[in-house]
Amino acid sequence: MLSGLFTYYLARGLKASHGAAIISGMAFMLSGYLISVHNLLSTLLSVTWVPLFFLVFFSALKKNSLGYALLSGLVGTCMFLGGGVEVCYLTFGITFVLTLLPEIIIEKETIPQIKQRLLLFVVFCLAFFGLSAVQLIPFMEVSQLSIRSKGLTYGQAGTWSLHPFDLIEFFIPDQYGLATDPQKYWKYENWLNTIYMGAGSFILAAFYIKYGGQRARGFLLLFFISLGLALGNNTSFHHFLFDYLPFFNKLRYPVKFIFLAILVLSLTAGLGYDYFKKQLKGNDTENQKKMNSILTLGFIFMLAFGILNLFNDPIVTYLKEGGWNYPEYNHTELNLLNIKRLFAFTSLFCLSMYFYSKPTFKKSYVLVLIISLFGLDLFYANWKFYEKMEYKKLQKLGEIPKFIESDSGVFRIFVDHKTRKKEVKELKGLEGIDIRKEKFLLSHIGKQRIMNADGVGVTEQKRFENLIGVVKVAPNKDSTHILNLMNVKYVISIKHIDSPDYKLVHSYTPIPKDPEERKVFENSTHVKVYENKKVFPRAFLIPNCKIVSSGKEYNKILQSKSFDFKGTVLLDAEPANLPCDGKNTQEQVELVKVDSYKSNSVELSFESSKRQLLFMSDSFYPGWKVYVNGEEKE
Repeated sequence: MLSGLFTYYLARGLKASHGAAIISGMAFMLSGYLISVHNLLSTLLSVTWVPLFFLVFFSALKKNSLGYALLSGLVGTCMFLGGGVEVCYLTFGITFVLTLLPEIIIEKETIPQIKQRLLLFVVFCLAFFGLSAVQLIPFMEVSQLSIRSKGLTYGQAGTWSLHPFDLIEFFIPDQYGLATDPQKYWKYENWLNTIYMGAGSFILAAFYIKYGGQRARGFLLLFFISLGLALGNNTSFHHFLFDYLPFFNKLRYPVKFIFLAILVLSLTAGLGYDYFKKQLKGNDTENQKKMNSILTLGFIFMLAFGILNLFNDPIVTYLKEGGWNYPEYNHTELNLLNIKRLFAFTSLFCLSMYFYSKPTFKKSYVLVLIISLFGLDLFYANWKFYEKMEYKKLQKLGEIPKFIESDSGVFRIFVDHKTRKKEVKELKGLEGIDIRKEKFLLSHIGKQRIMNADGVGVTEQKRFENLIGVVKVAPNKDSTHILNLMNVKYVISIKHIDSPDYKLVHSYTPIPKDPEERKVFENSTHVKVYENKKVFPRAFLIPNCKIVSSGKEYNKILQSKSFDFKGTVLLDAEPANLPCDGKNTQEQVELVKVDSYKSNSVELSFESSKRQLLFMSDSFYPGWKVYVNGEEKE
């Protein structure tokens, strides 16, 4: 709703009529792209603010207003806090270009001098960086420590690039069946379920491009810039941008950049509606030729619709024999239905435009009909791309999580990586979700409040990835002490763990209702819970330390089962007044009580007769501070 509202006001700011602004708002709000990004909320919650940001910043340029420049900083911050970094990257980059060359899409007579424009851009930047610092600074900090600190490989950066063949989905939604077949979705990595915009958007945009002058060509340039970036590694220049454009090598999923093309198309469709009406006020003979062309186009679509209806069955058979069928494409019947729907809506849309050109039908209700057909086309083409599900069923706690939550202690779990890889993508709906819940692949669904040692991959620290890598390559779970050190009390696995250190304590098999699916998934969904009998406490005291100077030495010790981790902690440097000489001894592990464990603070209590080292199984992060009896310590 906000996306549509902001686009409406942006179109009005570009001097569109109310009807044109409604078309622009509907086009962006109901676009296939915006429907698709519901599966990645960080993108949706950032893209929503883009039209408002451009409206505010354009106002700053037109009115030479510092107030609007400050406001654009606030809106830009909302966009950034949504989480879509790629959205901010392209939006702010285009904003800088438009600051230098505003005549691309803003009327020349309203543009201030270059010095004032640059001042406004600097004010926006200061407002943005000041307001977003609360999240931007921690984001920059974690990016330097994360697995992406040195950027991505080119292969990773080009993952999920829009393919030229995907452009047909502007007119035929889900032609390849990526949205309806989970296996194909991950195989082709298109990321977007649909980008459908319908023929109506392009017909109206064509009016604007033809008659809108320099500004129309500016919009066309922005459209192709966005589309070119979205095509990613399917273009010849993407590698150049990866090598030389600042921060570009840290961004993946090039298809995300298509949002600007969708917004431009939405705006030009609305502005084209106004130019369509304007053209009818000119030369009658010239107008008649244009309207006859529109009528001819509508007639062709109507004729094609009739032929497809009349010969539906033989056409389906012919197309199937030609290979235009599942699994390479979506099911022939469904694709043909979408083509017929496109033809029907387009023919009615063209017919309505033709009728409005006639004096008898030049009425407001015909304009309402044109706008209604435009909206209905988008609505029905992008309808039902997501399943509706009852919230209570979705949030029902899984059987394995239920068992683990019955343990009230402070501990972590670890999901075996082979168990993770056997994710059941084939099962759709609630059954597929239920199976994923049992494997903790959807920890945010099902009211789970369980600490998973595997963390979240995208923001993972490089140090931690190296550590967990030792676990992955270890021949058995008991080959090292790492899971013990991580306070992993339970291991989730579909494979049997044959070790005296691990005890099978629970198992569960979520069985699909369908007999055929049951045969396929019975073996891959039998989830077992093993208790780690050698688990170390979340926190305990250690008398000795050992200085380790290289990563190679760390790995060697960590891979060893013989090293006494309960008696000695590995350090990068010797602590003050506590020599790492191995002379300190203790008869047993001195436990530490966890009084409070929160996101930003942990409270521990213990008694000790001598100075020792406190070991915690949490992953260290810069900025931590420790206080003993209220006094800050090392």
